[in-house]
Amino acid sequence: MRALDWAADEAALHGRPLRIVHASVWERFEGATPAEDLPDGWTETGLQETVTNAESRARQRRPEVRAHAEVLPGEPVDVMVQAGEDAFALVVGHRRHGALMRHLSIGYIGPGVAARAWCPVVVVGDSAAEGPSADRQVVLGVAEGTEADAAHVAFALQEAHARGCDLVAIHARGRRGMRETRHDPSGLGSSPAADALLSAAVPAEAALECGVVVHRQVVDGPAHHALLEATQHADLLVLGVRHRHGAIRRELRPTHHAALRHLPCPVALVGIRWPN
Repeated sequence: MRALDWAADEAALHGRPLRIVHASVWERFEGATPAEDLPDGWTETGLQETVTNAESRARQRRPEVRAHAEVLPGEPVDVMVQAGEDAFALVVGHRRHGALMRHLSIGYIGPGVAARAWCPVVVVGDSAAEGPSADRQVVLGVAEGTEADAAHVAFALQEAHARGCDLVAIHARGRRGMRETRHDPSGLGSSPAADALLSAAVPAEAALECGVVVHRQVVDGPAHHALLEATQHADLLVLGVRHRHGAIRRELRPTHHAALRHLPCPVALVGIRWPN
């Protein structure tokens, strides 16, 4: 329900309709007699009631949004990926279960969808805040090789503009960047290479065109630690996910998985193509 609420708010922000999809494998067993103790929510009637309630909830929360809910046959990840083919964004919930549940893939649909969908995927964890943060900011993770016209940079600027908040662009330096700082003869702890990377990835002209104030930060240490600290009071974290031309799956790295498991705000994973 938290992911549904977030999606309704997002649709309202961008003036778009909201399509609510629930995946079901029930149709595979059409004609079979269900067990008497099957939970109501797993029957065909129960599934339809679930999506009807979801549609009502979205309309009550955002009456201005045109919402439609439906049950589609198939495995959850397959259904969500197909449903999001022409979407502005695909929003899914993610339960942060323990190691055993993750091993069984229970509640782990978010990463599966993020690895295959072609549109931006926003994963809303069960610990995400129910409303906008007090600081009102969008955080953008900037990795080596990020270009100004990268899809996730454009998405982050767009989200910050829609929310009327600042964008914080963060680059976490690895060991080589930290060595560069230690050997800086000025003694100021500056990192020209890292600063240049952030300026190139989020140029002042692009921010000005979008009407967004951008704060560029270079931090030392692992990326997931820097992002965890930066997103304590953020509305959204935006990360790029690379894949090669023609590849079906994106490459989810440890930083992406760590963000989905631990970060306190919704995480948007936006695909970036690389040449072969």
